Amino acid sequence: MNHEVLSFRGGKYTSLIPFLLMVAGLLGCSAMGLAAMEAFWVVACVCIMLGMLLASDSAKYFDAIIHGAASPLYITPIFCWIFAGMFASILKASGLGNGLVWLGLTFNIGKGFFAGITFLVAAIYSTSNGSGSSAIVTIGALLYPAGVALGVNPLVMAGAIVSGGAFGDNLAPVSDSTIVAAATMGVDIPGVVKTRLPYTLVAGAISFSIITILGFVLESGVSISTEQYALITGQADPKGLIMLIPAILVIVLAFRGINLIMCMSIGGVLAIIMGIPSGLLTWNSIIRVTDTGIGGALIEGISGFIGLIVFIILSAAVIQPMISSGAVGSLLGKIKKYIKTPRQAEVTNWFVIALSAFGLCNNVTSQIVAGPIMKGIAEEYHISLYRAANFSDSVQAMFGYTMPWGGQSILMCATAAAAAATYSWCPAITNPLAMIPFTVHAFVIALVFLFSAITGIGRKLDEKVERPEGITKEVSDSIPETIVETIA
Repeated sequence: MNHEVLSFRGGKYTSLIPFLLMVAGLLGCSAMGLAAMEAFWVVACVCIMLGMLLASDSAKYFDAIIHGAASPLYITPIFCWIFAGMFASILKASGLGNGLVWLGLTFNIGKGFFAGITFLVAAIYSTSNGSGSSAIVTIGALLYPAGVALGVNPLVMAGAIVSGGAFGDNLAPVSDSTIVAAATMGVDIPGVVKTRLPYTLVAGAISFSIITILGFVLESGVSISTEQYALITGQADPKGLIMLIPAILVIVLAFRGINLIMCMSIGGVLAIIMGIPSGLLTWNSIIRVTDTGIGGALIEGISGFIGLIVFIILSAAVIQPMISSGAVGSLLGKIKKYIKTPRQAEVTNWFVIALSAFGLCNNVTSQIVAGPIMKGIAEEYHISLYRAANFSDSVQAMFGYTMPWGGQSILMCATAAAAAATYSWCPAITNPLAMIPFTVHAFVIALVFLFSAITGIGRKLDEKVERPEGITKEVSDSIPETIVETIA
C-alpha cells in the first residue's frame, strides 16, 4: 500500500475543510427538507473540487481519492447492496408484507397487544429484507388504520411501525447499515450480526413491553363498523407467509458464516422457485422487457441503491484525503490523550456516532463519517471491532429513525396520510415531531449500548483483533495503517 503523505496548502488540517463543508452541506440540505441523495451528490462534488484546489499537488490528490474510492472498504458494501436490493425486491413483489399483515390482523387480542404485535410484524418484515423504510410503507399501509380502528392511539401505532423498521434495519445481515458498519470496521457481517443479537433481542423485548403498555393506556377515540374494518382485513393475504422461508434461510446461512452475497443469491433463487409455482411471483414481475425498456423486481432492486452507491463513492473521495494527509491520525492522537480506559473509549465512540447521526440523520452517511474515528479509538484500546461496528449501527438509529430530517418519520407521516385519504375515519399525522417519543426502539437500542459501554457488560478486549479472510482483510487494512503510523 502506498503510504505517501498527501500535502495541503496550509498544512494537513486544511484537508479537513472539504469534509467539514460536506457535513455542513448535508446538514443544510436536511434542514431545508432536501435530504435526498441527489442533493448529497452535488454537495460532495463541490467538496471534492474544493479539496483539489487546496491540495499542493492536484494529481496526487486525484490519486488519493481514486485509491479511497477503489478500497474494499467501499466496494464491499456496494456489491452487498446490489444483491440485497434484488433479494429484498423479490420478497416485496411476492407479497410477504401482505402475509405478515394478515398474521398481525389474525392475532387481534386487544388494542394494547395489537400495538405490540404490530411492532413484531414490522420487525420481522424489516429483518427479512433489511429495509426499515419498506416495513414502514408496506406494514403501515394496513396495520396503521387497523390499529387506530381497534382503539390504539395513532402516534402509538406509528411509533410501533417505525420501531419495528428500526429493529430489522439494525439486525438484518442484508441491511445497508449492517453492511456499512461491518465494512467501516473491517470485520465480517456474520460476526457483527452474531455479536449484536443479544443486545437487539433485549432491546426488542423492552420495546415490545413499552409499546404494548402505551397501546393499552393511550386510545384513538375512533369507532368504526364491522364492514369498514373488513375493508382493511380484506387486503391481507396469508399466502405470502411462505416467503419467510427464503428470508429465514438467508439469515441462518449468514449466521453460519457463509458469504453474504452467496446467502442472498441462494435466498433469491429459492424465493423464485417457491414464488412462481405458488402464483406469488410471475416471470414478468421478476424481470420485464417492454418496448420502452426493462423493469421488474430485479431491476428495481438494483436501481433502488444507485443513489446510495454514487454517494458512497463520492464520500470516499472526500474522506480519503483526510486520511492520506495524516489529519485523521493526528486528531486521534489528540483524542487519545483524554481517554484513559476502555470504558471511556466506548463512551466516546457512543457519542461520536450519536453526534454524527444527530446532525446527518442518514444511517449510512453518519456511519461513514464517524467510522474512521470510531475504528481508530477501538483499535487503540484493543476493543473488539465487532463491538465497535455494533455501536455504529445501533446508536445511529436513535436519531435516524426519530428526527424529522432523517426521513423515516416523514415517511410514516406520508403513510398515515395515505391511509387517511383511503379511510375517512382514519386520522393523519401531520407533525413528525409528535412521533419522536413513541419511536421507542430507536431510543432503547441506543441506550442499551450506552449502558453496556458504562458497565462493561459484553465488552471484549482483543490484543489482536481477528480479521475475516479474503477481501475483508484488505478492508481492515485500508484505514488503520495510515492512522496508526501518524499516531506513532
